[in-house]
Amino acid sequence: MFEGRPSHRRPSLLTGLAAVLVTALAIPPSAEAVRYVSFGDSITVGTGDPAKVPGYTPRLESLLRAKGLNDRVLNYGSGGETTTGGLTRLDDVLGAISFQVLLLMEGTNDISRGISMETTLFNLDQMAKKAKAANRETVHTTVIPRFPEAKVDRENITNKRMNEAIRDLAGTRGRRLVDVFEVFRTTANLFLGRYAVLEGDPVGHPNPSGYDLLAETFLSVLSDEDDVPPVVGLMSPENQAEGVSAATSIELDLWDFGAGTNAAATALSVNGVPVTAQKSSSGRRQSLSYTPPTPLSGVVSVTVTARDKADPVNFMSRQTSTFAIEGTTFLEGDIDRSGRVDGLDLSILAFAFGSTRGQARFNPKADLNGDGLVGGTDLAILASNFALSS
Repeated sequence: MFEGRPSHRRPSLLTGLAAVLVTALAIPPSAEAVRYVSFGDSITVGTGDPAKVPGYTPRLESLLRAKGLNDRVLNYGSGGETTTGGLTRLDDVLGAISFQVLLLMEGTNDISRGISMETTLFNLDQMAKKAKAANRETVHTTVIPRFPEAKVDRENITNKRMNEAIRDLAGTRGRRLVDVFEVFRTTANLFLGRYAVLEGDPVGHPNPSGYDLLAETFLSVLSDEDDVPPVVGLMSPENQAEGVSAATSIELDLWDFGAGTNAAATALSVNGVPVTAQKSSSGRRQSLSYTPPTPLSGVVSVTVTARDKADPVNFMSRQTSTFAIEGTTFLEGDIDRSGRVDGLDLSILAFAFGSTRGQARFNPKADLNGDGLVGGTDLAILASNFALSS
């Protein structure tokens, strides 16, 4: 609004420089502050964190501010929500809130409630499409590991497969990905050090240290840092598949959402033996395909070694899957169906030891004699075949 009479006197050079300096100092460190919405279930809410403002959201905002950014992170989590509920709820958020980026982390409750993976992926994709139609970017997020006392999928077989599919979804759609599953699964002392102790917890929630790790993982991606190695996407045969044809080919995708995969350094091994796989690369994805010269038999293990182009380099080498050829007979005590009765089977049985059908710790796979109790008889069965292979 115009006030008073304008002066026609030319300002001094000193006065002009002072005005420029004041204006410069008033400009925030980030000329364009970004508003993020964290959208998901109780893990987004911050369940398991006793802080007044819980969860990874306030921590992420603090980390962004520490980098000199005026970004905001708004928490729109809803406890117990499935992706079906999220797909409906998102309309209200898109219509009511001004923001630029949707941080989308949902799916663990879908596993608990038996929702098909196809439905979960469809819902996640539809949420991202709704956000795009409203001129918002979606950053997909994998789901953290389910802890050992989870009521469903405590061994993370379904969760691992779902996260591989989320990577494929993000990659094929050209969206960014925060791979919290990969970061958590490679963190030492994960469940004791990063998870809260909550009575009746059906999936596993982080403690304050776990939410710190979540926030740091989000920050790395939002800051365009690359500290995650190439990760596995869709595979065929699937991990833990049984009754697979002896003539099957092995195919899998590697994704790198940072600097990209070093194709020359990628290697595939089958049953511990290096093999020559066909390789093809397209953007973030590298595809591997191997057709065995002779039919496979028994339990087959697949190991992948890869590294990326980041500086410093991120490296991975791990068994990505095991599957059983049709006609394979498993030894009693081979609880994880690895083809060998070993310490992993013993640890699964030990965790469930003393539990009965209906209790949270009860694992029907560890109930080797089917009497509804994981006890001494089951341990004796496992011990009789310990260190033997199918």
